[in-house]
Amino acid sequence: MRSLFALGAGFASALLAFGGGATAATVIAMDEAISDAAPQTRTMVLDTDRLRMSSAAADVIFRGDLGKVWILQSKLHSYIELTPAGLGQMGARMDQAMAQMKEKLAALPEAQRKQIEAMMAARMGQGAPSAPPQVTYEKAGDARTVGDWSCAPYRIVVSGKASSEVCIAKLSDLGLSRDDLSGFAGFGAFMAKATAAMGVLRSPMTTLNFDSMTKAIDFDGFPVQTTTKVGDGSRQIVVTLKSIQHEDPPAGAFDIPDGYTKRDFGSLGRLVAPQ
Repeated sequence: MRSLFALGAGFASALLAFGGGATAATVIAMDEAISDAAPQTRTMVLDTDRLRMSSAAADVIFRGDLGKVWILQSKLHSYIELTPAGLGQMGARMDQAMAQMKEKLAALPEAQRKQIEAMMAARMGQGAPSAPPQVTYEKAGDARTVGDWSCAPYRIVVSGKASSEVCIAKLSDLGLSRDDLSGFAGFGAFMAKATAAMGVLRSPMTTLNFDSMTKAIDFDGFPVQTTTKVGDGSRQIVVTLKSIQHEDPPAGAFDIPDGYTKRDFGSLGRLVAPQ
């Protein structure tokens, strides 16, 4: 499940909770590099209450009019459907499974228990908080240039722990407005609602908010580069802005392609595991 949120980490750090309405789609292209691997292109198409994020691993489609998110994998011609109710049920099952595991761990010798807990922490992180994490922005140096844009570096701190680093350019310098990014408003609200009751599956990513970011940095901005550490911190994902276009969305961009088969939640990790 963590890999689902990793799929959108670069975008989420930038965009959650934009508002407004747009008359044309906004198409954003970014390069994503995982550690020393060659960069791969991510694209995002935003159009009013709809969104599509595409990467080599999977495509994520948000349909605000339907209250659903679809995760597509073209290689398998399949998709998973996410709804707040479905994610809540999955979170409840995971909470129950985690409680049972803790009971079993408590019965083990201390050395063996600590070893297993360390392995779990390295694989899943330090565990999800029972309440929404506190997110703050800290300045991380002087302004610098990324691509064609001047940006201010900030460190995102989640509940006292550094989560990622972003270099934020002003929306006006990028030729963007809140209206251009309105497709992410519904997606951010959807994910916040969908994960509110997910227990151990809660992700700090879903608490990031444009209004709180604007208040913290004192301007309307968009990260042109985001660096996020993965797992135990030995790997990192660097997402760098390539281009921004205003154009009509491709036909069928927000629909499930013909011939795709619906899969259950058990396939989620395989669908969106990092490549």
